[in-house]
Amino acid sequence: MINNAFRLAAVFLTIGGMANASASQAVDFTDMSGDEIHLSAPAKRIVVIPIPAASMLVGMDESSEKLVGMHPFAKVAARDGMLSQMFSPVLQVNSNVVGNNFTPNIEALLNVEPDLVWQWGHRGDDIISPMRDAGLTVATLDYGQERYTQEWVRLMGQTLGHNDKAQKMIQWRQEVVTSLSSTAAKIPESEQPRVLYLSHFNQSIQTFGSTSHNNADFALAGGVSLNRDLTGPRTLNIEQILVWDPDIILLGNFEEGLSPADVYRNPMLSEVTAVRNQRVYKLPIGGFIWDAPNQETPLYWQWLSMIFHPETMKMPLREEIRLRYQQLYGYDVSDEQIDGILQMEMNKSSQHYLSLMGKPHA
Repeated sequence: MINNAFRLAAVFLTIGGMANASASQAVDFTDMSGDEIHLSAPAKRIVVIPIPAASMLVGMDESSEKLVGMHPFAKVAARDGMLSQMFSPVLQVNSNVVGNNFTPNIEALLNVEPDLVWQWGHRGDDIISPMRDAGLTVATLDYGQERYTQEWVRLMGQTLGHNDKAQKMIQWRQEVVTSLSSTAAKIPESEQPRVLYLSHFNQSIQTFGSTSHNNADFALAGGVSLNRDLTGPRTLNIEQILVWDPDIILLGNFEEGLSPADVYRNPMLSEVTAVRNQRVYKLPIGGFIWDAPNQETPLYWQWLSMIFHPETMKMPLREEIRLRYQQLYGYDVSDEQIDGILQMEMNKSSQHYLSLMGKPHA
């Protein structure tokens, strides 16, 4: 009888322990819209609709195994950049879960059976409520400021169980901001280069406006964004570029194949200061395009500071990339891969580029 009592007690203890273990696996967090999100267990099947955040999730987890859906452009960036070289299965991830303007494809989403869907929170409820109405768990991210991007990092770390890694990533970002802010504050605006960013050039000339994070990025690196006050159409013409006469032109990664050579050989721009001085540069692309906020953004800030102030801002960026790729991805990046990240071939004719990027005799 006593033995039976002990056996019964043991059974109850086991069941109770299992229940407590299950409860301890639950994940509760607040998304960037202030909504309380509950997951009964850590998500193993995740869809990431915000374009830059898919690569952040893969990097945080050092695997694409949990990513089951992403934006089509996120897949293009993965293919063209380093993400697919580090985590080749990412190219098999479903990218039809979202359409134009981040509109969710409910049927495709249900087919991949996600435990969690990340969506933009600042673009309105129309792209969120259909997913929740379909029974999906949706958490939101906001866009446009560095503090928002740091919150992406924190949330990704929390939901994937990598809090320590996330905190170190945030600390790195804050350290670079502090360092560059101190340097930029000592440079009068009159001595800062006037910078124009173009996302597209060959088909139509497009840029960003006053709400873009790039304005703050340029200021942090000691440059003046020529379109920081632009609130109207973001499509430009040649005449506007001539009026602005930028000291530096930066070309983004949104137009396939766009290179400094396209700008240099345009006869209408031959007298623009940036063209005359060969200061047109293609932005790097690593685990994601450096145009947009992502896990590698501190490297972008450092790159910008070197481009803007080549005589004074010299740093071993190649070594920094090696160090941070280990931190961000657990990956040993090769010298040839760093050449690709820094777009050495496209930028080789631009002023100071080879020497600044550690290849003076290339």
